Amino acid sequence: MMAMQSSAQVNINVDVYNKGVVMSPNLYGIFYEDINHAADGGLYAELVRNRSFEDSNTEAVAWNSVGGATMKLVKTGLLNKAQAQALEVGFAGNGKASGINNDGYWGINAVQGRTYKLSFWAKGNLDGKLNVCLGNDKKVVAVTEISDIVTGNWKKYNAEFTCQENQPNSRLWITSEGKGNVVFDVVSLFPPTFNNRENGLRPDLASMLLALHPKFLRFPGGCFVEGQESSENAFHWERTIGPIEERNGHKNVNWGYRTSDGLGFHEYLQMAEDFGAKPLYVVNVGIWHGGFTPLKKIQPWIDEALNALEYANGPVTSKYGALRAKNGHPEPFNIEYLEIGNENNQPEQKNLSDKYYERFKLFKKAILAKYPKMHLIGDVAAWGTDDPRWNNPEKVELVDEHYYRSPAWFARNFNKYDSYPRDGQGIYVGEYAVTQGFGVNGSLDAALGEAIYMMGMEKNSDVVKMASYAPIFANLNDLKWRPDMIQFNSSNVFGTPSYYVQKVMADNVGTRVLNVTMNDPYTKNLMARTVAPEVSKFGFATWGTKASFSFDSFSSENASQISVDAAKPMLEIKGDWKSDGNIVSQTSDKEGCIDIVNADIKSNQYTVKAKARKDGGAEGFILVFNYVDKDNYSWINFGGWGNTQHGLEQVVNGSKMQLATKHGSVKTGKWYDITLKQNGDSIKCWLDNELVFDTKLQQNTALGVFSTASYDEKTGDVIVKVVNTTAEANQTNINLGNYNAKSAKLISLSSLKGTNENSIDNPTNVYPMERSLSPADGIVSLEIPAYSLSIVRIK
Repeated sequence: MMAMQSSAQVNINVDVYNKGVVMSPNLYGIFYEDINHAADGGLYAELVRNRSFEDSNTEAVAWNSVGGATMKLVKTGLLNKAQAQALEVGFAGNGKASGINNDGYWGINAVQGRTYKLSFWAKGNLDGKLNVCLGNDKKVVAVTEISDIVTGNWKKYNAEFTCQENQPNSRLWITSEGKGNVVFDVVSLFPPTFNNRENGLRPDLASMLLALHPKFLRFPGGCFVEGQESSENAFHWERTIGPIEERNGHKNVNWGYRTSDGLGFHEYLQMAEDFGAKPLYVVNVGIWHGGFTPLKKIQPWIDEALNALEYANGPVTSKYGALRAKNGHPEPFNIEYLEIGNENNQPEQKNLSDKYYERFKLFKKAILAKYPKMHLIGDVAAWGTDDPRWNNPEKVELVDEHYYRSPAWFARNFNKYDSYPRDGQGIYVGEYAVTQGFGVNGSLDAALGEAIYMMGMEKNSDVVKMASYAPIFANLNDLKWRPDMIQFNSSNVFGTPSYYVQKVMADNVGTRVLNVTMNDPYTKNLMARTVAPEVSKFGFATWGTKASFSFDSFSSENASQISVDAAKPMLEIKGDWKSDGNIVSQTSDKEGCIDIVNADIKSNQYTVKAKARKDGGAEGFILVFNYVDKDNYSWINFGGWGNTQHGLEQVVNGSKMQLATKHGSVKTGKWYDITLKQNGDSIKCWLDNELVFDTKLQQNTALGVFSTASYDEKTGDVIVKVVNTTAEANQTNINLGNYNAKSAKLISLSSLKGTNENSIDNPTNVYPMERSLSPADGIVSLEIPAYSLSIVRIK
């Protein structure tokens, strides 16, 4: 009661009777990409790492010899053309167990009562039996025996065993007390899988996707579609089907590891079917990271796309439809949506683009000639702009927009689609997520920013037809990208607040948009709060490069002059810094090297002048200001991003937020004059005599109350969504006029702090809760908590 009395009154008026546009039935889906070991070591249930011994040409990654056994990679006498290497094991035969073991993906999760399926191919001569078990150095928790390893030809072996105890960090052991040499390939171990599919999915991870009730599944990426270094590292669907021993696998160069392609084209389609989601396939248009096929030679890429569609949609009498039937699925999978390219329509060719519109037109003509009802999606600029557009007369049904921004950006763009034309192409927001100012795993603040943006998409769903958060998965042992809405290790999993926002929003979409007006006197002046700290420091930094700096002067009306001598010693945060008179140099190629002047600036109105010189490396140099601690500061990066642009960034609670960028570079060996003038949140910065930035610092989160409403024609429910990003609870009345409200349910996602997160040890720190409400006289009264998403379903 005390909280309710102290909070401000917010009135949300919902026009129930004048129903607006139809809500898109395909609004929320999922976007899957093999990043952060999302496939091997993640959703794909295979437990053996490097099962085909292809991860390295020089060593058997994740495999270890034990008991005096020997191991060597062999490249002749192989199982088939898909396999480039196998592993020959020399068993010692010294009366003790010798052999090999496999680490799995940072441990194999052995679960009591769970039966595991083992298979492998082998040839050779062994005087004795193989003992196959799960366990660690101290204890075995599951075991089976395999006899008759006496053959000069390849033979497949299968076995099952059941665990007697839990042991989350087990290994797979293959040992023998006998003597001999055996060559192994495609050593595979599967636990029970989602829907008991052969070559299937890890149940706990798949179940979390199923719980989202996705309307579609976009696959297989992302950058994973394009590949890197060569077209061979792109996703080629035909190499990812059939028995696992016939799959080549390929280098997932974009994300730093090899993939087995065990989760292949057929499995993606099966996954979509099991989720009740429409498959949305992304095809390569002959462009990869670092190169492209000339426009005149892209016909093989078009043929590859057409063959994939025939596999998915063709009759069993067709070549690829028959192959689908052979692989266990006679009925068509029915792909309805196809995206032509991934992020391939940037303004500059060097940014993964080459004659995209011409490529799109060729693909479109060929695909619609055979599949005239196919929904085609085109690319627009995926970075470098907040306003991407399709700039070509060639018609396209949907375009794919991508946004990775801060919580404040998403909140400020609540009304982004209000002004979009209603007679043009539809929008598919194929990738969006807070990637700046999100904390460690992904904060509630980040999720609330995304929720506000989703509300903006919903109220404009006559334009925004589809949307999918990205990326989904991250193995905590190999984080290449943060944040990700589902994070896991070999035995546990948790959803971030963003995951729960995706779930409760998708569960409560409605079918018609309702108009909302809101009176919110409390938050009108919140955004006027100054972001810049009153007390801070400044200094210098580098990122993967070497640079030298010379401090010239500091001046302020509200603070005393700072000299270099008075400021010493510097606060070296990271890097190899050396001083020579008034010049300080960073001499390593480490990333994130920072050196801070050890003097407080007791003002946020001042001017700093310095000199900087790039001494070597891929990037330029950085001026640091508003430094409070290692997790809170701002900097201006000159010649960043491979010496292609300048950028102004803020670091808030350890997470970086990009405020402004400008194309530009710096020359090696040249001294540049830097001038920074700060007036509260206003920032001006010059490089020599060029004004590079004239902008303002921003809050990580846009403070306020945001609301939308919809009507569900299937249930008769009115659905009201309210996000409160402020630190104060708000007493709120939802006014429905003379609508006969019988009962109401509140679904709330909130926490004491917007910076709160979930973790593997505390997976439900931020978790949706439900309770009943009692409407009266067409009004639903409730308290909207601080830092919250509230969804009210009114009967």
